[in-house]
Amino acid sequence: MNIAFSWRTMVIGVLLVALIVVSRLAFYFHSNAVKAGEQIKQQENTLAQQSGLISTLQAQDRKNRALAAEQQQREQQLRQREETYQRKLRDALKSDKCGNSPMPAAVVELLQQNATGTSANRPVAP
Repeated sequence: MNIAFSWRTMVIGVLLVALIVVSRLAFYFHSNAVKAGEQIKQQENTLAQQSGLISTLQAQDRKNRALAAEQQQREQQLRQREETYQRKLRDALKSDKCGNSPMPAAVVELLQQNATGTSANRPVAP
């Protein structure tokens, strides 16, 4: 009977150790699952924030493209107006004796300075 009791004790001890090992493993895997769930929630929040940011950037990109197209159209209109003005000016001066005569160098220099906004370095002849 002494041997049977020790076998029982040993079996109970092995079962107890197995139960402890299984409970530790279950706790370990459960805590890992909880951590993984938290990481998934954090990643979903990050993804939602990034999706919002991407949407905002796309909207801004559309606005910028529209503004750039509008600016390009305005510049094209200004170029066309300038070309039309130049053509009309040439046509108006075509048969004019004064318009076809060369301008004095001092006047050309003054006009160029006024166009660039620089001051005259030499005096203008009267």
